[in-house]
Amino acid sequence: MNSSIPAFVFGPFRLLPLERLLFDGERALRLGSRAMDLLLALLERAGEVVDKNELLAIVWPHAVVDDATLRVHLAALRKVLGDGRDGQRYITTIPGRGYGFLAPLSYTGQAAAGPATPEPRHNLPVLLTRMVGRGETVQAMANQLLQLRLLCIVGPGGIGKTTVAVALATRVLRRYADGVCFVDLAPLGEGRLVPLALATALGVAVPAGDSMPGLLAYLRQRHMLIVLDNCEHVIGAAAALADALLKGAPQLHVLATSREPLRITSEHLQRLPALGLPPADVVPDAQAARHFAAVQLFCERCAAVDDSFVLADDDVPVVAEICRRLDGIPLALELAAGRSGHFGIHELRRQLDDRFRLLTRGPRNVPLRHQTLRATLDWSYGLLDAEEREVLQVLSAFSSRFRMQSATAVAGRDVFDTVADLAAKSLVSIEFCCEHVYYRLLETTRAYAATQLQAGGQGDAVFLRHARHCLALAERVAADWERMSFASWSACYGRHVDDLRAAIDWAFGDAADAALGIALTLAAQTLFYQLSLMDEYRVRVERALEQLALHAIDDRDSEMQLHASLAHLLMHTQGVTGAMLLSFRHGYALAMQTDSTARRAEAICGMWICSMALADFTGAGAYVAQFGALCQASGSTAMQLVQARMRSAGEHLQGRHGESAALARMVLAHPDGAGQLTLNNALLADHQVCLRGNLSRCLWLLGRPDEALHIAREAVMLGFEHNGASLCVALAFSAIPVALWCGEHGLARAWNCLLREHAARYGLLYWSAWGAGYQQLLDMDERLGEFCWPTVRSWPMQIDVMATLHDAAADTQAVRRARTGQAPWSMPEVLRRAAHRQWRTLEEDDQAGLAQVAAQLQEALALAREQGVPGWELRCATSLATLLHAQGRSAEARALLAPVHACFEQGQGSTDVMAAAQLLARLT
Repeated sequence: MNSSIPAFVFGPFRLLPLERLLFDGERALRLGSRAMDLLLALLERAGEVVDKNELLAIVWPHAVVDDATLRVHLAALRKVLGDGRDGQRYITTIPGRGYGFLAPLSYTGQAAAGPATPEPRHNLPVLLTRMVGRGETVQAMANQLLQLRLLCIVGPGGIGKTTVAVALATRVLRRYADGVCFVDLAPLGEGRLVPLALATALGVAVPAGDSMPGLLAYLRQRHMLIVLDNCEHVIGAAAALADALLKGAPQLHVLATSREPLRITSEHLQRLPALGLPPADVVPDAQAARHFAAVQLFCERCAAVDDSFVLADDDVPVVAEICRRLDGIPLALELAAGRSGHFGIHELRRQLDDRFRLLTRGPRNVPLRHQTLRATLDWSYGLLDAEEREVLQVLSAFSSRFRMQSATAVAGRDVFDTVADLAAKSLVSIEFCCEHVYYRLLETTRAYAATQLQAGGQGDAVFLRHARHCLALAERVAADWERMSFASWSACYGRHVDDLRAAIDWAFGDAADAALGIALTLAAQTLFYQLSLMDEYRVRVERALEQLALHAIDDRDSEMQLHASLAHLLMHTQGVTGAMLLSFRHGYALAMQTDSTARRAEAICGMWICSMALADFTGAGAYVAQFGALCQASGSTAMQLVQARMRSAGEHLQGRHGESAALARMVLAHPDGAGQLTLNNALLADHQVCLRGNLSRCLWLLGRPDEALHIAREAVMLGFEHNGASLCVALAFSAIPVALWCGEHGLARAWNCLLREHAARYGLLYWSAWGAGYQQLLDMDERLGEFCWPTVRSWPMQIDVMATLHDAAADTQAVRRARTGQAPWSMPEVLRRAAHRQWRTLEEDDQAGLAQVAAQLQEALALAREQGVPGWELRCATSLATLLHAQGRSAEARALLAPVHACFEQGQGSTDVMAAAQLLARLT
């Protein structure tokens, strides 16, 4: 066996890590790949306790396995080693912590076992604080160094490159017979001093003028790891040195840290990511939050400056925001934690807007460039040439990810090579999404570059180009909405909302370019709508209208669009109000003065929605007819489908449910009805969602409860894929009522929780009120309690729906609407429930009162039969049959109920069908 092959030696065993072979004397042992990985991990950390979770991450990096799997492979490993035989122990278990390798161990280049050797020489600096969140990365790089000779750790300033390099070198120290040499290049002012710095670290005397021959002569036969730390400011000289060492010393390995690659043959890059952060849309509790490395590091450093610090559940959102705003960069987190003892974490979060003033006074025993956040970025910025500095300043205009085309547009010239250079220097991050390459500045870097941009006096020119680019981008986003699926559209364009916000704020700010700000606000409509940012967009639309008046801008088209948008937004965020009605009417009046078919169509759709919200079905029908005249003139298939959707809703609410269902099915089956229809913004909620919701209600009323519930589920699932309004419509108008009509109270509760959570998250007060109403009904028992409408002014559509769900909601107001013909679709059920309310209040011998109840039930039954609505008819027949049975008229009751019940071919598990069946059994 080759005596130069490195080997771990313990007891009678010899492990060759490069070949992954284990010998007992001269006999090769069979060991599974997982057991081999476990043994290597334990040997490389001999004398330490290795956490079981870390072992799982090392051996099964891309799989989820449990502790039992780990124990099985450790048992196999112990069996091969004869662990415990004759009193010899190799692997120990520390309960609750992990495992460790106990036996004496040596690492040698000789094949034969010999006496244990002392730890190899090194000059590695001592890590004064615990490394957090890098265990898996260090282990992965340790595995890579088994096969690679040059590994370069790359990342932005403060990301922790030196800490990781020292931890890695410490972990693999025993592999190198001649030890590890650490060279800090940061103090060097000239590249020619790099070889001399290595010679000094090695303790080798070499000529100052030509040091390489002497260095190579010393290192040629040595088995060492050379660590070149902080190469970025002498990158050329560091690359030349590494190249010469690798070519002239075959047993040498090189580990480098830099903010950009060395760019030499055989280099393997390890880009160091930021520490793990909690997802922006998830608020974990304190225990779960500590599993994220950024939070863990921040909390540990806070506890170091204030021993009373304990992360409470209520503090998690604040700490998570601090960590996110500091990009999960260890240095920034440590500097922030250092100020927590003075400010407290809540004030610390508020102070982060001026982070370069706040994040100062780092430890005195660290390099100057790491004592403040500004110093760290000054170091990186000082290494750039003039072109790189100018482009970095331009890129600070972007608030989120951007593509190269956007960077070129805002810079006003081709910047491909410069952006690539900045990315190589870790000042620009590269991300991949939707088969495209995106670029992003870390927030700290962006803030620093923005400061430099303003100081240079070029800010307004850059932000003007950025705003104009955002305008063109928003127009493309709106156009693509009609041809792309929501998932693809959202993934590609959702991130642009941050840039549009910034552009609108700039235009309405000191720049005072109101016309551009108004154009941006209108162009951003689709993006804000579909991302459910309605309350925010309402504020922005109101501001645009203020600017329109303030600057006396005569732009009727923009004014009309802004009022139309505001009306929709007011309805969803504040409810059916006078302000909403005024905005709808103002936009409509302006639109009718134009010759634009599109503008008129949008305005008519708005007035139709307004009429529907007010439950003015006659007025809504007039707007449908007006829209139909536009359809005929335009010949647009999309407009015809929109009109069919409007007619379907109207037919249903007028009590013509069969016609409504047929129209809904026609649109859903149409080949052009599957995508995003034109005027979807004008109707706000997605047409596929609305049509399914309308269809599910009609199917239930037509006596097909199973189909109705199935379609309602489809509407909810589609609602999840679209904006918040679409999901709220699916839940409030169809899914929850249908579930309650079917007697699925558990499902209705779950859906109502979703409605309330969704409405609260996006500030949709109108839908919050629907959720509050449903919750009150769900919480009421069978007794006739008092139902309090959840809004000061109850909304007609809500009154009609709630009155079909509980006797308590079928109050005087609901009955009046039904009897005056304002709610034809719900009239049979409202009259039935009102009769129930009266029945419950009667004395047992009140024959006159019972006669009145019977008459109202008969009236409700006749209305249900007239409309051809088996859903209401079965309820009315069951109630009337119950009354007849109570009066001793069982045969008459059975003759009334049996034929209605027999018509139901589905829904045998629904509450109404089962109640009718039980009553028929009693009547028999």
